Amino acid sequence: MLFTNSQQRARDTVVQMGRLFYSGANIMPDLKLRLFPLIAGPTGSGKSFLVETAARKLDAKYCKVVRGDWIVTGSRAGRPTTFQILDYVATYDRVLLHIDELDKLGSLQGSEWSASIASDVWNVLDLKFQLEEFIRQTTVPGRQPPTVEEMETRIRRLWIVGSGTWQEMFESRRASNSIGFCQSPVTERVDSDVLARSSTVSPELIGRFNGDVLVIDYPTLEETRNLLKSSGISRLARRLGVSIEAEDIDWTQGGMRALETVATRLALLHQQRCPELQSRPEPAALVEESGEAKEPGNRV
Repeated sequence: MLFTNSQQRARDTVVQMGRLFYSGANIMPDLKLRLFPLIAGPTGSGKSFLVETAARKLDAKYCKVVRGDWIVTGSRAGRPTTFQILDYVATYDRVLLHIDELDKLGSLQGSEWSASIASDVWNVLDLKFQLEEFIRQTTVPGRQPPTVEEMETRIRRLWIVGSGTWQEMFESRRASNSIGFCQSPVTERVDSDVLARSSTVSPELIGRFNGDVLVIDYPTLEETRNLLKSSGISRLARRLGVSIEAEDIDWTQGGMRALETVATRLALLHQQRCPELQSRPEPAALVEESGEAKEPGNRV
């Protein structure tokens, strides 16, 4: 798979925390381990892909919720999101709940709807659910419903990963240029310490996650050159006589989608010039310099 350095570090940490969480091990029984990771990264930097690949690595069922899809407890619009989460918990032994768009969460002092969402999210992060009401509403005739005690046991196996963009932080730290690359010194790049000092992420939110916020950012110029090569884009561009340079990729315009757009343009051009290759099972664009075929569909 294609990963930048920051993505690889974040994914490795998430997987390690997940393994520790599901193992139930605690070498310091008098202390509660903080094993809910929080990921910060600008739009399109690969947060969801990173968490989903971690879920597959851990053999956990992936469940993602975002603010725009949230149905608050007590709403008449549909089944509350908290109950949908419990549906996963009641069905699967391992559930990775990915709560995205936490930067859009709002606060308990906002509008009634925002405050209701915030209240629900805080309760989920604190593993507080209306279990008796959930059991009552999900009882199926002829099937023995789970007990409150059984659900409480299963909830302790619910692992939560949070993420958000906090876009303004990354934009303010990035050197201003027309293509969006961070060519400034390392001290200008966003890391967990910079994020903590900025107070961009509320202490109330960080308090419910591991304090070492995992930060991923857009690829650097050098990483982009490597991605162009490892994805097969550079090779195909040369074959087609097209100039594609790292400086041409504007990650701020949708993150990985910017690279996918370039790849799509090249694939269409390749198809126009070589229509007889349309039926080939492995696109030539995915063949490395070494001649080894790459698996299609990998993302940064």
